[in-house]
Amino acid sequence: MTATLNGRLSHVTHCAAKREARLTLADHACDARDYSRAISLLTPLLAQDPADELVSRELMHIYALAGRRHEAPRQYHVCVDALATELGVPPDPQTTALYTSIINGDIAPPPAPMLPTWNTPSQALPEVEGETPLAGRQSELATLQAGLRSAWHRRGQVLLLAGDSGVGKTRLAFELLRAAAGSGMIPLYSAAYEQEGQLPYQPFIEAFDRYLVEHQRPLDQHPITHYQHLGSSDPQQEHWALFKATTNLLTSLAARSPVVLLMDDLHAADETSLQLFHYLARQTREAPVILLATYRTDLATAAVTPFRTFLNTLYREHLSETLHLAPLSEHAVASITAHLLGSEPAPTLLKAIAEITEGNPFFVQEMTRMLRASGQVEEREGRWHLRPGVELSVPTGLGDLLRERVIRLGPSVESALKTAAVIGREFRFELLRPVAEFSDTELLDILDAALVGHLLEETTNGYRFRHPLIRRVLYEALSRARRARLHTRAARAIEAVYAERPEGLTPYIESLAYHYELSDCRDHALAYLIQAGQKAAGIYAFEVAVSYFERALALMDELDVADPALRWMILESLGWWEIILADTPQAVRRFQQALALPPGTDWQPESRDRARLHRGAVMALITAGKAEEAEAHLRAALAGVNEYEEAAEYAHVLYNVAQFHWHQGEFRKAFDAAQKSLAVAERQGDPVAIARAFEMLALACHSLGEWQQGLAFEKQRSLLSGLALDVTEAFDVHL
Repeated sequence: MTATLNGRLSHVTHCAAKREARLTLADHACDARDYSRAISLLTPLLAQDPADELVSRELMHIYALAGRRHEAPRQYHVCVDALATELGVPPDPQTTALYTSIINGDIAPPPAPMLPTWNTPSQALPEVEGETPLAGRQSELATLQAGLRSAWHRRGQVLLLAGDSGVGKTRLAFELLRAAAGSGMIPLYSAAYEQEGQLPYQPFIEAFDRYLVEHQRPLDQHPITHYQHLGSSDPQQEHWALFKATTNLLTSLAARSPVVLLMDDLHAADETSLQLFHYLARQTREAPVILLATYRTDLATAAVTPFRTFLNTLYREHLSETLHLAPLSEHAVASITAHLLGSEPAPTLLKAIAEITEGNPFFVQEMTRMLRASGQVEEREGRWHLRPGVELSVPTGLGDLLRERVIRLGPSVESALKTAAVIGREFRFELLRPVAEFSDTELLDILDAALVGHLLEETTNGYRFRHPLIRRVLYEALSRARRARLHTRAARAIEAVYAERPEGLTPYIESLAYHYELSDCRDHALAYLIQAGQKAAGIYAFEVAVSYFERALALMDELDVADPALRWMILESLGWWEIILADTPQAVRRFQQALALPPGTDWQPESRDRARLHRGAVMALITAGKAEEAEAHLRAALAGVNEYEEAAEYAHVLYNVAQFHWHQGEFRKAFDAAQKSLAVAERQGDPVAIARAFEMLALACHSLGEWQQGLAFEKQRSLLSGLALDVTEAFDVHL
C-alpha cells in the first residue's frame, strides 16, 4: 500500500512539474509571438485534465493574441462544462472576465513588426515549352484557376501537380502562374534540381533572390540567407524562427495582393525545404498564399523517402489538393503536331505519333521536330504525310530520340552539351568554356545551334537545358571514367572562376562537394563536404548537415584517411545534430564511436572533450528512457573532469547530474546538484551555465512543491539571460 501511495504521489508530482514546465515554455513562446507553439504546448494538458481552469484561461488568452478569437469562446464553454461535470463548481470570476473581454474585442493581436513595403510591378515570367499551345489541359487549368480564386477570399491553399516526366506539369504550372500574375497576384517561382549538390532551402532561396533582385529590394531582406538570429542557445528555436521569418515575408507580401509560390520538381528538393514547405502549408491557411508545386510520379524507387513521407503528411493533414496529369488525347496530340508542322498531320501519321509517344506532350514535340528535320515527312494537299516509300523509322524511347537529335547537330555540339550536362541543369558560359575546351567563337556557335535546336534556353545568367530529360540523357551517355574526369574539370573551373570574387567560394561549396565527390580526385571532396555540412547547420538545416557529414565519414573510410582529430569532430557534430533531430540511438552511437577512437601521434582528446561527449550521450539516453546507460556515461563524465582544472565543463556535467536525478524522481538530489553547478558556474562567470543551473533549480523546486522559491529562481534566470538565451534542455529531456 505504501509503495503504491508513494508511486501515485511521485506521479502527481511529476505531472505537476510537467504542467508547470509547459506553462513556462508557452509563456516564452508567446513572448516570441510563436502562438502556434504555445497552443501546441498547452493543448495536451487539457486532454489529460479538461477541468484545469488555469490552462484553459491561458489558452483562451493565447487564442485571442493569435487572432483566433472565435476559438476562445469554444474553449471557455468546454472549461465551464468540465468544471460543472467533474468538480461541480462554476468558473472563476477571472475566467469569466477574460471571456467577456475577448468577446468585446478588448484583447486583440499585438501589432505586427514593421516590415518593408513591397511594390508589385508586373514580373517577367520565363517561357516554358512556350512554342506550342496548351493543348488538352483546359479542364485541368480551370480546376487550378478555381483554386487560385480562393486566395482572393483570404484562404491559403496547396496545389500539387503530379505526373510522369514530360507529361506537361511545368507547362501547366507556368500557364497558371502567368494567369495569376495577369490577375494582379504576386508570382514567385523556382525549381529544385536533380543530380546536383544539395543546397539547403535551395528552391526558396532562389525564389526570394529572384523576387528581391527583380523588384530592386535589398538582399538583406531575404528571410533565409540574411536570417536575423535570435541569439538562442537552442538550435531548434532558431530553426523555427527562420521558418517563421519566411512565413512573415510571404504574409507581408500577401497583405498587398495574393501570392502564388511555384516550386517546380519538388521531388528533388532537400529535406529541409520539404519541412519548410510543410510549415508554410500549415501557417498560411488563413492568408492569401497559394503554394503550387510539381512532382514526378515515375521515380524509380519503392523505398520510403523523405518526399514520400512529406506527401503522406500533407494528405493526412488535409493540407493539399493533388491533380494528376494523364497523357494527352489524340485530339490534343493533333493540335501540338499541327502547330509545329504548320498544318494538320494526316490521320495515319497522327495515329503513328500518338501510339509511339503514348500522349506524352514532351515526347510528341520532340518526335514531331525529329520527323520534320529528318525529312521523313512532307506536306501534300494541306496535310503532312510520310514521304512515299519511307517507312516510319523513329526511336521507340524518348532517350534514344533525344540522343539522335543531339547527334544530328554534330560531334562538337554533342561533346559540348555532354560537358554542360556534367555541370548541371543550368550553367554559365564562363564555367563551360574551360571545361569544354573550345574557343569562345566555337562554343558560342555550338550554343547557338543548341538554342535553335530547342535543346537549350537562355536564362538571365547563362543557359539551361530546356527539359531535365535532355540533361539526364546526355549525362548518362557518358562513360564513368569520362564523367569523373569532367567532374574534376568542373570543380577546378568553379575554383578558378570564383575564388577571387568578394564572396569567394562560399556560394559554391555544395557544387564543389558534389563535383569532387564524383571526380577522379575524390580526396578533394572531403574538405568541401565538411564545409557544406557546417554551412547547412549554420542555417539550421540539420538533415542536410547530417547527410554531408555522413558522406564525409564514408569517404574517409573509403580512402582510408587516418585523421582521428577530424573524425572526432565529424562524429561529435553528428551526435549533437542527431539529438536535435530526435534520433537518440544514432546520437549515442556517434558519441560512442568518437569516444572509442584511438589517439593519434599528434592528437588525443582532452579530458573535457571526452566529458562533453559523455554528456551528449547522457542527454540522448535520458530522452530514450535508458537510465542505466545514462548513469554509466554520467559517471565517466564526472570521473574525467576536475572541479577546478576543468571548471567550465564541470558545471555542465553537474547540470546533467541534476537532469538525471530529476528524471529519476530524486528531486532533492537534483536540487543539490543544480546548486553545486551554480556555484561552479558563478566562479567561472559562465552565463549559459548559470542560467541553466537556475532553470534546473526552478524545476527541482516546483517538483518539491516549493513554488515560491522556484519562481524566484526562474526570475533570476530571466533577469540574467532574458528571452534571448533559451535553456529549455532541462525540460525537453522529460516532456
